[in-house]
Amino acid sequence: MPKTGRFTSEEAKATFLRAYDTLAAKWPVPSTCLDIETSFGTTRVRKSGSGQGAPIVLLPGIGGNGQVWFRFIEDLARDRVVYTPDVIGWAGRCVQTAPLRDAEDVATWMTQMLDGLGVDRAHLAGNSLGAWLAGATAVYRSDRLASLTMFEPSASTFAKPRWSLLLKFVAAGIRPTPERIRKFNRWLMPGFELTDDEFAIAIATLKFRMAMPWDRPFTDHQLSAITTPTLILFGAETVVSNPEFGASRARTHIPSAEVDIYPDIGHDLLWANPHQVIPRFLSFTASHDQVRS
Repeated sequence: MPKTGRFTSEEAKATFLRAYDTLAAKWPVPSTCLDIETSFGTTRVRKSGSGQGAPIVLLPGIGGNGQVWFRFIEDLARDRVVYTPDVIGWAGRCVQTAPLRDAEDVATWMTQMLDGLGVDRAHLAGNSLGAWLAGATAVYRSDRLASLTMFEPSASTFAKPRWSLLLKFVAAGIRPTPERIRKFNRWLMPGFELTDDEFAIAIATLKFRMAMPWDRPFTDHQLSAITTPTLILFGAETVVSNPEFGASRARTHIPSAEVDIYPDIGHDLLWANPHQVIPRFLSFTASHDQVRS
């Protein structure tokens, strides 16, 4: 993995940015784009909504960017500010200038981004690998979080991933034709069909060399360091992890953890079941807006 994220060519970068801008233009609510300076480079953040409560910050799954939330932003930003950053070191409009080496660097990046936004405490939520990034922030800087939410945490959040899962990802990355990518997505997220615009940006992302630390299972000590109110949502049929094992570790080691496992849903939890997941998340954030000492 390179020290800083980069596209394989200028042509690849231009193709990605065209796809990115096409999807960005379909954002359904008024918003403002901000460039926030950190010691790791410039982070592009989109701000939507308004309200008095602590803002929500949303982190996408692996290789994604802030545009992935466009399906949900109307509900999420109805009563409060929502920030949807691109992840530095992944394909997007961030400009990375220094490497992030580990989970503590992830927490530093997030803290500096919150500082740049003028946010004291936020409701931090992430999907899949974004859930691990959010968790890493909570391990080291729970003091900056009003709450933590993990949507369908990545395979390595609570346990080492199965070799069969890793081989699936490797196989999908070998000669990643559109047909192979669609087949892989149907296996990973069977209840979620990419739009043409989403598929275009997914294909363009394959020409980006990522430079964000890979997820490693949180130790018991790290989980115990998460002191902010925590909500963890699994799909019972997920192919990436063992929800019961993850739930057990979370309930044992995270003092305030609430864990829900949704039946008949997989890794596509948010997309296949938004009518339950989004209200659950918003209710949780609303119940933890009070200032903690």
